[in-house]
Amino acid sequence: MRTDVDRVTYLRSGGNYNSPILMRIEPGRDILTLPLDSTSQYVRAWDYLSGKRGYIARKDIQIVDILVKGILKADTTDHNSSREEAILRVENEAALPLIVEIDNHAYDLRAYESIKLNLKPGNHGFWSTTDGAFPFWGELRLPAHSENILQIDIQDSVIIAQIEPVVHQRDTVVLEQHHNEVVSFKEIVKVDTTKIVEQYHPQDIAQASTLVGIRGYVKMNALVDFNGLTATGGFAPYNITVGEGNNQVGYHMDARQSRIAWSSRIETDEGFIRFYVESDFAGGGTGINNFRLRHAYVSYGYLTVGQTWTTFNDLATTPLTVDNEGPSSGSSTRQGLIRYEKKIANTENEFGFSIETPTKAFTDSIAIDRRQFIPDFAGRYKWVKNNLQLQAASLLRFISSYDVTETVVTDVGYGVMLSGLFDINIDDTRNHIYVQAIGGKGITRYISAFSRYQLDAVPNPEGDLYIPYTVGGYIALEHYLKKNLFINFVSGFSWIDNAEFQPGDTFERSYYTSLNLFWFPFDRMRIGSSIVHGERFNKDQQRGSAQRLQMYIRYDI
Repeated sequence: MRTDVDRVTYLRSGGNYNSPILMRIEPGRDILTLPLDSTSQYVRAWDYLSGKRGYIARKDIQIVDILVKGILKADTTDHNSSREEAILRVENEAALPLIVEIDNHAYDLRAYESIKLNLKPGNHGFWSTTDGAFPFWGELRLPAHSENILQIDIQDSVIIAQIEPVVHQRDTVVLEQHHNEVVSFKEIVKVDTTKIVEQYHPQDIAQASTLVGIRGYVKMNALVDFNGLTATGGFAPYNITVGEGNNQVGYHMDARQSRIAWSSRIETDEGFIRFYVESDFAGGGTGINNFRLRHAYVSYGYLTVGQTWTTFNDLATTPLTVDNEGPSSGSSTRQGLIRYEKKIANTENEFGFSIETPTKAFTDSIAIDRRQFIPDFAGRYKWVKNNLQLQAASLLRFISSYDVTETVVTDVGYGVMLSGLFDINIDDTRNHIYVQAIGGKGITRYISAFSRYQLDAVPNPEGDLYIPYTVGGYIALEHYLKKNLFINFVSGFSWIDNAEFQPGDTFERSYYTSLNLFWFPFDRMRIGSSIVHGERFNKDQQRGSAQRLQMYIRYDI
């Protein structure tokens, strides 16, 4: 039934590599799979969050369980009926809402709700799911001139289904009673519902019209620092003390990185409109558990609108690390954007283009309008072939400020990113290599090492802007010891060009190295541990280093 996706893969319309791609599936996403023959390289899969069904490469997933197809056959035909079609009444017998999908049409049934469908005689595909219950998958076989009741219930966290005929006879009345539980209330106060007063503001949330899915995880994070680092949200080499060694040991443990997300969708003639909101509790500084918005966007077809990951990155080449910050030269910015992205023809290649918020990161010592005049423009192209993925991304920025004469001055910033993912499977052992290189001018807010430190531009002695060049990159090697146990090694660097007028203690470059071990003891749970080492060098070549031991326990809800 439930399958874990181990790495970036693709849902295809057929069971071979040349079949058209339906969607991209990220690591960690849960899908449902169906059996093919044991030698097949592809298995039937259903992404129940988007409603798309297709085929997925067996090597990219871990199959936890597989659904068995159920056949529901209606044998009774009402020859007295003049109807050619098969009438099906679908009843939700459960106390929970269900999603019932017949012939690719989804119906949301509330508890004890029923619907009536006029179907063509013959075979019809059938799904039924709800959160927390083993789904039902099968086939309905309906003869002509028939009327049947499809009853769906939940028993012991498993969805069950059965079909019963409704036989009509001349000059008789058929009474159907399916619910024997009747609750009676003694009338105490009679309420005229037409007199109820309801208050509405134009900006109030509209009445619910769709079902909402909830996901997330609880994550307990613990770490020990050996060199006086105080930031607990991530290992940032920028904060390493330079000069005399700092041997202060600090221990910390929290659950601020726990996340919760809400998703929903609306079906249209052209596909689904999808909604997604995600938050965590990592807002504020150390010890402050403010609720923080991570993602909030709507997607329809090839268009995404809202706040999510910038187009100037490559999530597929981002290695999994226990440290939430990851390699210091990675790009992990989330911001408001309007993005168009699409697969190219019948290949796995893809391109995307976006207009993104231009919020800059400047030093506070220069008079700068916090709102820029022109948005950032980002684009990317990904090429995929067998076990290889390569991507090129670009960024164009227009950075504006006021000079000493209060005149608006605009300078151009730009960036380029090259990244790749190599899957190397030797003797059924999975190995991954992740590489990424990034460089540009005025792009520090897009690089993890600098994103919080207002380094996109600094004022020179004349009051004008100096926009520095930045370069960074990393490589990660990942090896699976078992299907549920893997280790990776990550190493990277970041560098920023300093001007002559900047003091000697100005940050110049840093190095980041981590060794991570991940174990997935059972479904929905993961345990990670790591050793992290970082170094910082200033403009005057003074250096400092820091080490951290870290682990976390995460349980997906």
